[in-house]
Amino acid sequence: MITNLIARAIIMITVIVGLLSMSTVQGINSQLEIDKNKTTSASSGTIIDFKKTIEELSGEKSQRPANLQAFISYKYNDPMAGMEAFRLLIPKGWQTKGSITWVTNPALPAQSHFRFYNSDGTEELNFFPTQSYFWTNNQVFLYTNPPGSLRFGTLVAKPIDLRTAFSNIIIPNFRANVRNLKIIEMKEVPELAKLAKGEPTPGVDAIARGGKIRIEYQENGKLMEEEIYAAVSQFITYLPGSGFTSNYFINYWYIDYIFSFKAGKGKLDAQSKTFQTMIYSLKVSPQWFAKVTNVKELMAQMIMEGIHALGRIGNIIAKAGSEMRADQQRAWEQRQQAQDRIAQNFSDYIRGVERYYDPFSSKQLELPNGYGYAWANNLGEYIVTDSPSYNPNIGSNLHWEQLQRSK
Repeated sequence: MITNLIARAIIMITVIVGLLSMSTVQGINSQLEIDKNKTTSASSGTIIDFKKTIEELSGEKSQRPANLQAFISYKYNDPMAGMEAFRLLIPKGWQTKGSITWVTNPALPAQSHFRFYNSDGTEELNFFPTQSYFWTNNQVFLYTNPPGSLRFGTLVAKPIDLRTAFSNIIIPNFRANVRNLKIIEMKEVPELAKLAKGEPTPGVDAIARGGKIRIEYQENGKLMEEEIYAAVSQFITYLPGSGFTSNYFINYWYIDYIFSFKAGKGKLDAQSKTFQTMIYSLKVSPQWFAKVTNVKELMAQMIMEGIHALGRIGNIIAKAGSEMRADQQRAWEQRQQAQDRIAQNFSDYIRGVERYYDPFSSKQLELPNGYGYAWANNLGEYIVTDSPSYNPNIGSNLHWEQLQRSK
């Protein structure tokens, strides 16, 4: 679904396009902002607690219906780029932990790792770091940079298939501390492969496979189930040889768009509408998307010019613009459209979300269906309920308006 989405993932998605081991990169302080009218917190890998009760949100405990879900707008400001990277809706009371880091790696300069979770339950939405690799059949290159070494910040390794990526890379890296893990099923997700492959680039052969696995395991004494998404993409360029080498190829390949939905065993499918709403609402800033792309191109140009010591990443980011070219705009729009289709793939029986018009933002948004009534305020908070008599303005000092379904 998403997204390095974090794009709509999480670039996220590289969120969001959402990134290698966090210990090998330059750490940065994350700035997590819910709204300009709310408290903004800056941290480095700390947990930000947005917890408020529904009674505080709506004002009247006694008039709250049993079937009610509230969402707030979450926005991540990338301090290194100096701009918003992405935003999405998260359930009221959920907590967030994560950050975006920048490194002098032209294959993947921006990397992210985010966890959105219910501290009073077991539900989680995770965006995991993309894994980037380099491979070639040029024996001179492999002599200089053998498998397992780094070439311009990228790990040298042979490409692997999607199933091996799940079993040998993703699960060991991100679920190594759980017990009795078993894979229940694996399915292809064509739209995720299309998202990872991107638009055609002259001189580059692009191939990709996307899919998801359902796993079960024991964690902290609880039985859990999780659906993990990922894509394996390869970008191969064929080059002429020299007097010492024959024709050869270089292959930059990725395990990308790694994200997951997680809940207690037997509860995952019941939370599908909540997860779907979060993924649908995920929006990567086009300016941040352009910044990442321009940084990659600037690094590649510096290497081609023989500037192997790229220097401080902050200086490179500052030099790279955030203006979007036409091709970048198309790529960004393609990611947004594919993100919606991936969200719909979360569960085969899902009926989807309801589309509403938000008068405060003058935009459409998607909220879980099956409730019937939705409300919004000017702080970017939303409530869905099945009660026709429920009114969050009662007992509240906030101004709420009932949302109308879009036609």
